[in-house]
Amino acid sequence: MKNKIVLIISITLIMVLMSSTYTNIFAEDYFVEKSIEIRPYYTSIILCANNLKLNSNGNLSCEGQTSVRNEFISGVKMELQQLSNTDDWTTIKTWESISDDSEAYLYKNWYVVKGSYRLKLTHNAINSSGNTVETVIKYSKTVIY
Repeated sequence: MKNKIVLIISITLIMVLMSSTYTNIFAEDYFVEKSIEIRPYYTSIILCANNLKLNSNGNLSCEGQTSVRNEFISGVKMELQQLSNTDDWTTIKTWESISDDSEAYLYKNWYVVKGSYRLKLTHNAINSSGNTVETVIKYSKTVIY
């Protein structure tokens, strides 16, 4: 009986040691192969909002909003994109707004033909020198007409 207990403990110990060695090797290989840059988001931008709504007769309501901390000015670029036959998104219309304060807002209506559409919004925080200090890209839901 004592030999069986020693054997079970030995096998368990060997399995634990083998699995921990494998994990360490995998983690090291992963970080060697990939160069990862850690960059914080939402340090200057405090709100990214978008909305794409299909109204009647192919009319799309496109909406985008960016809010930034008070020491920055905000910018928003809104691209209406259509899904092509090759499953690529193509920009068909672009609007852009840079505000004088911490909120930028765009609302546009656009008529489209049958197809799938989405918004690509680029939200920017801009410092007093006119340099972009943070950019966040967001996509709306896809609308099918």
